[in-house]
Amino acid sequence: MQHTFLWTSSVALAFLALSPLEVRASTLELRPSLPVSRDDTEKPVAMRADLKVNSVTLYRGRAAVTRAGQVGVRAGLYEIRVGPLPATADLESVQARVGEGAKLLEVKTETVALPAPSSDNPRVREALANVEAARAAADDVSRQMSNNDAALKTIDGIAAKVTADASQALGTTLEPAKLEAQLTFIASERDRLTSRALQLAKARKDAEGVVAMRMQELNAAGQAPSVEQFALVTLVAPRDADVPVSVTYLVANASWQPSYTVRGNPDAGALALEFDAVVRQASGEDWSDVALVLSTAQPTRAANPSTVTPSYIELFDPAPPVTGGMVAKSLAYDPDRKPGAPGAPAPMASVEAGSGGPGGAYYDEDARADRLESYGSAATVGGTGPAVEYRIPRAFTAMSDAAAERRTRVATLDAKPSFTLVAQPLVESDVYLRARFRNESAFLLLPGEARMYLGADSIGRTQLNETPVGGEVELWFGKEPRVTARREMITKKAGESGVFSKSKAIDREYRIVLTNTLVRAIDIEVWDRVPVSRNEAAKVELKDITPPLATDEKYAKDARPQGLLKWLLKLPARTNDSDAKPLTIAWKSRVSWPENKVIAGDVD
Repeated sequence: MQHTFLWTSSVALAFLALSPLEVRASTLELRPSLPVSRDDTEKPVAMRADLKVNSVTLYRGRAAVTRAGQVGVRAGLYEIRVGPLPATADLESVQARVGEGAKLLEVKTETVALPAPSSDNPRVREALANVEAARAAADDVSRQMSNNDAALKTIDGIAAKVTADASQALGTTLEPAKLEAQLTFIASERDRLTSRALQLAKARKDAEGVVAMRMQELNAAGQAPSVEQFALVTLVAPRDADVPVSVTYLVANASWQPSYTVRGNPDAGALALEFDAVVRQASGEDWSDVALVLSTAQPTRAANPSTVTPSYIELFDPAPPVTGGMVAKSLAYDPDRKPGAPGAPAPMASVEAGSGGPGGAYYDEDARADRLESYGSAATVGGTGPAVEYRIPRAFTAMSDAAAERRTRVATLDAKPSFTLVAQPLVESDVYLRARFRNESAFLLLPGEARMYLGADSIGRTQLNETPVGGEVELWFGKEPRVTARREMITKKAGESGVFSKSKAIDREYRIVLTNTLVRAIDIEVWDRVPVSRNEAAKVELKDITPPLATDEKYAKDARPQGLLKWLLKLPARTNDSDAKPLTIAWKSRVSWPENKVIAGDVD
C-alpha cells in the first residue's frame, strides 16, 4: 500500500540533507557508519522507533497512554519518529521524556495523509477488510439487479415487437402456433425475471444489513483513519548510548467506573466490600499487558473556577405584537527509495522491550509464587491534591472494542459494620436490615452501583454514595421477614379543658408491638412521630413513653425537634421451645388549641 506523507518543510529539508554515510537503515539498529564532523547548523538524523504501549493512566472519560522503550543511538542529534498514534489521540497533549544518555530538545507532531483508510491495529485491519468485503458483496447484488432490470426491459421490447408484427399479419400471414409460442416464452421470461427481481431485492437488503453490521464492528474497534499521526522527539546524545524514550498522549473513547459487590453476614458481624473497576476503551489501539493506573482526576475540566459576574436590569420599550401565521507539502512515499532521498521511509531505531512482564523469565519457583501472590493484592493508592490514583498490581490487557467490558479488582475491603434492623410501622409494615461502617481503608469510594448479597443470597442492587477515607457508609440489605412491627392507635378522645379560657384538645394513645422469631437477639431502631406546632397557642404534649426515647446527640439535635420519635432497643431471641415474646412500645399524646381557632395538620 502506498502512502502520501504530509510533512513540515523542516522535516523535508532534514531528509534532503542526509547523505548515505549519515543514515543506514536496519530493522535492528541505526547508527552512522562513519564519524561525521558537525557544526551548530547540522540537521537531526531522522529515525523511526517502534515504542510499545507499556502504561495507561485511565481517567473517567479519557486515558493518558505512554509508549516507552530503549533507543540505540551514536553521538549526535536525532529526530525520533514515534507512531502512528491512534486517531483519538489529542496531539496538543503529546509529551516526551528521555532518560540518561541524552537530552530532550523538542517535541512536535506530524500528520501523514493515507490514500485509503488504514491502521496498524490488527483488529481494525480485520474489521476494515470485512467492511470492504461486505460492500463488494452489496455492489455485486446491485450489479445483478441492474442486469435483471435490463433483461426485463428487453422482454418488454420483444413483447411490443411481437404485438406489432401480429397486428400487421392479422388476416394474411399470421401463424397462430408461432405467435402462441412467442407469447408463452415472453410470459415465462417475465415471470422468471420478476421473481429474480424480488430475490435480488431481498439479497440487497440483507447485504446492506451486513455492511451496517460490519461498520458497527469497525466503529467498535476504533475506526480506520484516513491520516496517520506521529510524535517527533528531537534529542541530542553526547556519546553512544541506549537511551530510554517515552511518549505520553491523551486519547478519547476510554473510561472506567467503579462497581461494587457487598457481602454481608449479620450472624458473624462481618461485611466485605469488593471494589472493582469496569474499563471500556475504543481508542483505536490495543493495550496489551500494560501497567494500569486508575485516576479520579478529570483532565478535561478547567483548572480555574467560575466567577460571579454582575447582573443588570435594563428597561426597553415592548416590541409590537406579531400577527398572522494542517496542510503541508506532500512527499510521495516510496519504500524502495534510498535513505535520505525525498519520500524515503524513516529508518527504524532499535528498541528493547521492557522486561519483567507476565511473560518474563522466572528465576525460581519461590520467586514465581511471590510474584503471583502480589498479583492478587489490592491496588496501591497514590496521588496528591484532590485526585486519587489506584495502581493495579498486575498487568492489564484491553483490546480496542467499544462493545467489550473488562473488570479488574481494585481492592477487597473487610469492614467492621454495625447491623441494625429499622422499623417504621407508621409508613412501612416491613422491617429492613441496615449496615453502617466507617471507611477505614485508604480508598476513596466513588459513586457506583453495588450488588448486594446477604450470605449466599442476592438481594438486588443499590447505589453507593461517594465516601471519603474516614467517612461513614450506610447500606441496606432488604427486608427481614422474621421480625415484625405492628403499630396501633388504642384510643382517641376529643374534649375541652380550662375554666376561664376554653380550649379544645385531642388525646391519643399508641403502641407498637415488635416480635422477633430469630434464635438470636437483635438490635432494632424504631421510628414514629408526633406533630410539631408552629404556633405558641397550639400545644403538643408527649407523656407516658415506655421504653424511653433514644438519647444520642445526633438524634436529640437534628430529629427530635422535628417531632420524630426514635427508640434503640434490643429484641430478645426466641427460644427453641417457646413462641417469640413480643416487646411493646407505648406512648400518649395530647394536642390542644384555643376554642376560637381551627387547627390544621393534626394527623393520627
